[in-house]
Amino acid sequence: MVSNAQRLSAGSILVVAMAAFLPWMSEWDGNVYGLDGDGVITLVLAVVGGVVLATSAGYVPPKKNAPAPGRGRDVALLVLAGVVGVIALLDLGGSAAIGLYLTLLGALGWLAGAGWQLVSSGQPVVTDRRR
Repeated sequence: MVSNAQRLSAGSILVVAMAAFLPWMSEWDGNVYGLDGDGVITLVLAVVGGVVLATSAGYVPPKKNAPAPGRGRDVALLVLAGVVGVIALLDLGGSAAIGLYLTLLGALGWLAGAGWQLVSSGQPVVTDRRR
């Protein structure tokens, strides 16, 4: 079952991936797209984050004799989101365009979802509060 934190992370990862294809800087002579620079890095990090999220959510079956997942995947998602956020913050400037703003917004949502998942992963899930 996918938690709300994982849904938030998944949506934010999609925003980061799509923002790489949009303009990151607006200049007098045209736009600079994310794939012309650091957007390639954020796109790769989003793909890696999507794969890690899919394995932690159970969409990819674990290999035989694989160790228990633990909290390593949640920490990895948090680190990936932090790196994307730092890249977006370093690229911000006076000529920033929609792709860069969406990358920053997606990174913040991804950080929130990954942090929420990390905090709630150690707590038992309550399915029925009437008991």
